[in-house]
Amino acid sequence: MSEKQLILDMPIRMNECGPDGYLRSNIWFDYLQHLAATHAELLGFGLSAVKERNLIWVLSRIKVALERYPRHDDTLRIETYHNGFEKLFAKRQFIISSAKDGSRFGIASSFWLTVDTATMRLRPPVKMLGGELNDNLDRDDFFPGLDKLAAPENLDTELRRRVYASHIDLNDHLNNTYYSGYTLDWLCAKLGRFVRFKDIQINYNQAMLLNGEVVITGALLPDNGFYVEGTDAASGKNSFQAAGNYEFCL
Repeated sequence: MSEKQLILDMPIRMNECGPDGYLRSNIWFDYLQHLAATHAELLGFGLSAVKERNLIWVLSRIKVALERYPRHDDTLRIETYHNGFEKLFAKRQFIISSAKDGSRFGIASSFWLTVDTATMRLRPPVKMLGGELNDNLDRDDFFPGLDKLAAPENLDTELRRRVYASHIDLNDHLNNTYYSGYTLDWLCAKLGRFVRFKDIQINYNQAMLLNGEVVITGALLPDNGFYVEGTDAASGKNSFQAAGNYEFCL
């Protein structure tokens, strides 16, 4: 393995699977977060390093596309690499395969920002970390141009989720992986059946803090499409948006 990429094998645990025996859709985000954080630390610009510069990494946007799903007895082999910048964002890619036979499960792209911990203002990574993130420019860029998501009219099926202490991460806010779970909960509540993501883009627009409440609404779109968003109940500000396509599990 070169320092320019990291490959880890991740055995799937029983509690990460749904009633059909396949990995639950929201668990992908736990794996990808772990790979990104581990690789950044190995390269010297992880959490501990940027903290010395009074910065934190914040995941701004991510898109995952799945070709198929692993079962409870599978082991994932996930490769990640950073590959430069797009606008204000540092980019990171992922390839998810089977450790048993090398066949591919899916791909993902993620866009990251750095935030000044004193002022909580955005500090573009290209200015703060520059050349340290400019490798792999010749490698696949799976989903360039992850943009803002337009909300359809007439969102419905309201769910509410309180932010408890067990949800708070190292950055002192609701960890980004919970938003995929909220999206999955909304879809299953709306459809009355277990579903999984075929593809999904999530935009993280405002951090949620301890004891906050997220109001989740959405809309079903043609051809098994969906749009889901969360709003801070106190401020009325949008906390996240998610859009993509689903399929039924059972």
